[in-house]
Amino acid sequence: MSVKQYLCGPCLEEKGEIEGVVYCKECEEPLCGHCKHDHLRIKALKLHKLCDLSDVPPQEIQELLKRLIACPNHETERAVLLCKDHDVTCCNTCALAEHRKCETLKVLADFLHEIKVDCIGLKTVLHDLHQQGESLLEHERTHEELVSEIEKKALSSLQTIKQKLLDIYAQFENEVLSSIADKKKVIGEKMKTNNEKARQFLNDIEQQSTYIEQVEKFGTNEHVVLLQRQLEKNSVCRLKSTVGELEKSRSKSSFKCVEDTSFDRLLLEVKNSLRIEDCTCDVSETGSDTDISHYKPYTKRIPQLQSTKDLSVIPLFDKKKRPEPRSCIWIDKYIVISLHEVNALLVIEEDSDFVLSKFNCDVMPWSVTKTGPTDMVISLPFASKIAFAQLRYGNVHVITELKTRIPYDDVTRNVPLNQYICMSNSTAQIDILNNNGTLLREINISLDMKECALSPLSFCNFNAHNRVLIISNGLKKTLMALKLNGRKVFEKKHQDLFCPRQIAVDPCGNVYVTYYRLTIHQISPIGQHFMTLPLGKETDYPFGICFNNTFDKIALSGGNDLDPYLRVYILLDQCHGLYL
Repeated sequence: MSVKQYLCGPCLEEKGEIEGVVYCKECEEPLCGHCKHDHLRIKALKLHKLCDLSDVPPQEIQELLKRLIACPNHETERAVLLCKDHDVTCCNTCALAEHRKCETLKVLADFLHEIKVDCIGLKTVLHDLHQQGESLLEHERTHEELVSEIEKKALSSLQTIKQKLLDIYAQFENEVLSSIADKKKVIGEKMKTNNEKARQFLNDIEQQSTYIEQVEKFGTNEHVVLLQRQLEKNSVCRLKSTVGELEKSRSKSSFKCVEDTSFDRLLLEVKNSLRIEDCTCDVSETGSDTDISHYKPYTKRIPQLQSTKDLSVIPLFDKKKRPEPRSCIWIDKYIVISLHEVNALLVIEEDSDFVLSKFNCDVMPWSVTKTGPTDMVISLPFASKIAFAQLRYGNVHVITELKTRIPYDDVTRNVPLNQYICMSNSTAQIDILNNNGTLLREINISLDMKECALSPLSFCNFNAHNRVLIISNGLKKTLMALKLNGRKVFEKKHQDLFCPRQIAVDPCGNVYVTYYRLTIHQISPIGQHFMTLPLGKETDYPFGICFNNTFDKIALSGGNDLDPYLRVYILLDQCHGLYL
């Protein structure tokens, strides 16, 4: 604001430049001490709201305020009336000219007394729209990440094909060159032998020719005749026989390169082995393995105990060991529980006390996570392995085991990108693996995120609703959310977040964590605490938590060494149901 805008407005009209001391919101101008006194003295002005010059609104807002109070047809006139028939404000001139026959024409000041001047509803709408805008920006950022990941996969596929081509070419080249070398060796040995025999034959002929020359030079005719008889009788016959043998054994063997497949066709097949096609991929879709289109957000639900199963009486374990239930998952009508100490997975049918099956592990199954309609992943950090398994007819079947470079305590799945997110409590490291188990990349996280992950009571889960990784730390009483690029979304600290183990997420993105004092805490996708769900005195030290496929029931596994349990609760709607 310039210096003149701090000068008294009424005085400026009389060509006087006097510094203002207050600002009149109704007159929308500064006032000096004298004009302020007039405002407080004159009846028509004394109700005007005065404020300090430090509270003067910005020029943009001043202009907005002037436009709001101005008559739509006469910018220099103040709107003092409201015509409800035409839903417009107007000045006195407009009222006489255009609204004389209108049935509802009220003074604007009187109309304000009939309504509640409150922008809370409008602020809420704008807040929701702002959230949608932020969500759209986040969608584009996430889609950019998705496109980048797809590009990386394509480049990785190209590199794989290239390496395979190089490998097969190296093998092919080695075999061809080796075959050529073997054949050349055999042919070379034969040629060497023939060369030696031919040289011996030539030496023999040369020697006989030397005999003839020397005898003719130094001998008599008798010597020449006798040598001639001897050569014709012995040497010539032998030489003719030798040359015949050499003719028969001369080198004929060779080799040639034969193409069993058209080289051009082979190259064309390689060229067409990978292509890029257009497709539609909306990263806003959760990729849930259940249909959640009929679900809607809720205000509050009450958990009601449906069934309790005492795991201490199950006759499947060594009497010297007590099962320690930890994480649990719900697949169809079955609940799978990871058991420490006895190193096993237990499968229990929802509506039955009957233990359906038990799957023994070589080492402690630290956690089990649902990754598909019947799929699960078991973390085995003490063996630095993770196991991909399926539940078939109530029995756990391991499909494959993967040896990992570091021990992963928790593994969760990013369904839209078909990747696995793995967290190590011992190294505070978070890795992303491809669907085949190979390392894609390591998430670069800050020091406070590492501290959150560095605990035996830390657990992670992927929130597909807003594509964030949720990490809980029961010792630090902290819940933290981060994007897969390592950026923190929120961090929540609360005394009731002490000792949570597993995390559950509903389709709306709400996060559920257990508290050892008989409660479940529900937290919004942006880290706001919604409510506390009481569980009752019988449910102490809950560790595992999971929803059923329709998200209207929740299972808890936990208890101490003497009282291990599995409890199933029905989530009852209170006034407004979560999922109807």
